[in-house]
Amino acid sequence: MGMGPLDNAASAALEAAAAAAAAPSRAGSYAVLQCGEDSEYVRQKYGGYFAVFRALLEEDGERWRVYSAVRGELPADAEAAGFDGFVISGSCADAHGDEPWILALVDLTRRVHAAGKRVLGVCFGHQILCRALGGRTGRSAKGWDIGVSCIHPTAAAARLFAPLKLPVHMPVIEFHQDEVWELPPGAEALARSDKTRVEMFRLGGRAMGVQGHPEYSKDVLMSIADRLLRHNHILVINHNSNDSVPSVRLSLCLSVCLSVCDMEKKYLSLFCLLLAGLPGGSGQDELRRAAAGQGAVEQGVQGLPQGKAPVVAAARCGAIAGGNWGALDA
Repeated sequence: MGMGPLDNAASAALEAAAAAAAAPSRAGSYAVLQCGEDSEYVRQKYGGYFAVFRALLEEDGERWRVYSAVRGELPADAEAAGFDGFVISGSCADAHGDEPWILALVDLTRRVHAAGKRVLGVCFGHQILCRALGGRTGRSAKGWDIGVSCIHPTAAAARLFAPLKLPVHMPVIEFHQDEVWELPPGAEALARSDKTRVEMFRLGGRAMGVQGHPEYSKDVLMSIADRLLRHNHILVINHNSNDSVPSVRLSLCLSVCLSVCDMEKKYLSLFCLLLAGLPGGSGQDELRRAAAGQGAVEQGVQGLPQGKAPVVAAARCGAIAGGNWGALDA
């Protein structure tokens, strides 16, 4: 069987990284602005969401700190000046809301971006970044997007990452009901999906938003979904009757699509790292990270049975996540 798009991307990233491997790197200082409380599951298994983000992004020698933005804890300007970049996490709150902590976060995001800091926004953070830089966010007209979606890189992304030869479909874990309505002035969309028009965007070389969750593993997503389902925050509607069907159906669909696509979540994290420069400040750093991420993908690809290439897996995920669960209602 010939090499697929992800295999080619892995080889290209590894070759580029090898050429840059001898270049020195500078350890930076980064902050995670945590916009939600740790779940009991994530706290017990991973040590909290801060640890999850560090596992995804941290390079040797870097300094990382977490601020509980949802509790109103944010760095003062003098403290923020000492960081190279910021990661804004997901949240169950609305980025278009006017709670005091959200307004303070929007203001800080605007200031650190103006100061030339790198900012990576994830899900809620993606929307906060959009709002802070002059865009608009709100509820998705298509409702909840939960599970694995296949996002499609735009022409701008294909040009930007031409050496990686991006595939036309990239699976990513999603869990949101809000979205970017209008991009900030000067920003460009980098990916879209059938349910979400702006899955990723960038503004210049230092601001990046991604609607999906590159930091999530399937067990984290399942724990969140199960918790919300237990509290009846999400119902699966059966269009053949007047009743809401048991939530087991949604959990089973999540389990099926995630079992196929979990190995590919690193691909989106590579995309984020390359663009936002988090962590590390030089192109060589990102290439080294690309090599590490793509190596993991390549290893996963080699472990698949014949006939289950990444593109096929992506297509299956798209079929499941693209609407076969029925309507979702909060």
